[in-house]
Amino acid sequence: MLRGIAIIGTLLSNIGTFVALSEDEVPVYILGARAEMYVDQLAFMVANGKFLALLSILFGVGMAIQCESALRHGRRWPWRYEWRSLLLLVDGFIHFALVVDFDVLMGYALVAMVVAPLLLLRTRWLVAAAVLAGSVHMTMQFRELLTGVTFGASSQDDFVSATYFGEVAHRVTNFWEIRQGLLVFSAPLTAFLFLSGALLWRAGLFRGDARAHVLSRRLAVGGLVVGMPLTVWVILPLPGQEYFVSLFRYTSAPIVAFGYLGLILVLLRRRGGSGFFGRRLAEVGRTALSCYMLQNVVAIMAFTEGGLDVGAFGPVGTVLAWAVISALLMLFAWWWLRHFRQGPFEGVWRWAVDAPFRRVDQKRREERDGDAKRAGAENGAVVGAS
Repeated sequence: MLRGIAIIGTLLSNIGTFVALSEDEVPVYILGARAEMYVDQLAFMVANGKFLALLSILFGVGMAIQCESALRHGRRWPWRYEWRSLLLLVDGFIHFALVVDFDVLMGYALVAMVVAPLLLLRTRWLVAAAVLAGSVHMTMQFRELLTGVTFGASSQDDFVSATYFGEVAHRVTNFWEIRQGLLVFSAPLTAFLFLSGALLWRAGLFRGDARAHVLSRRLAVGGLVVGMPLTVWVILPLPGQEYFVSLFRYTSAPIVAFGYLGLILVLLRRRGGSGFFGRRLAEVGRTALSCYMLQNVVAIMAFTEGGLDVGAFGPVGTVLAWAVISALLMLFAWWWLRHFRQGPFEGVWRWAVDAPFRRVDQKRREERDGDAKRAGAENGAVVGAS
């Protein structure tokens, strides 16, 4: 369910970018320009950067779960996971080239390749690695704040082609100029969030015991009390606002994401999360990769000139567009999981991840079956002798 919330929330962060792709330059205001300005500020405060950070934390949680599973089943870590990350890198490049230029999958894949071996470390060393990654990130943030020079900033001007294939060609030929900010500047923050997710898993945040409840409340209070004032500072005309603007997406937003994580867990444990929307969000979470890619495809088809070109909207219309696409994602996930065990991209993904290891897995299963038969025969002989 958390993953579903993160996927839907990430769309809310990005929907304004998609709507801006419309050729219609005059936004349509439903409530009036002034009233919709407040809607825009509220959506900005709630979503921008926060759900992507939450998704990154949950990615780290998933990595920790897979590490524990691999070690429990006697598989070497992280060899199979490195292959999985390589496939994610390829998937991210295809998504970047054919759909949107702000894809995060490539950054996730590269950072995961580095972080995965660290999960073999003891917890105290994992904490040290997280502190190091966070320190590097904050150093880069304050360097940008003090110098006004964005690390890894692109020197390319914005480019809009008259054709879809022109856009694809531009993204591919200018790959580094477009993506260096994600692949360089965001890497330490992504590593910090991955490691934090793994540490929260080890700390027992997702269990149902009293310690998990206490940790959830601490995350909720700490993240929101520290992060939300920094977020509000960007909106209000307060002293030092220009400093907080530069720290908003990559510093205060991740802090709020930890608060969101704790708050959602507190609410789910109190209410059970078994209602209609809870089930739909869980289905989106089970098909997270498919829904992440599908939401971008649907938005591109809806708002670009080569698609339906239904924009441009004001803030209220943009939020409504987000709600419509979110409903379509929930409908898709519900229908698909009624007929299949996992999402379409997840199915292909599982097949590709397992393909190089099928022979090894088959041999291991045969060895386990042989051991079980021999153990059964030995037990039978002992019983017979008795």
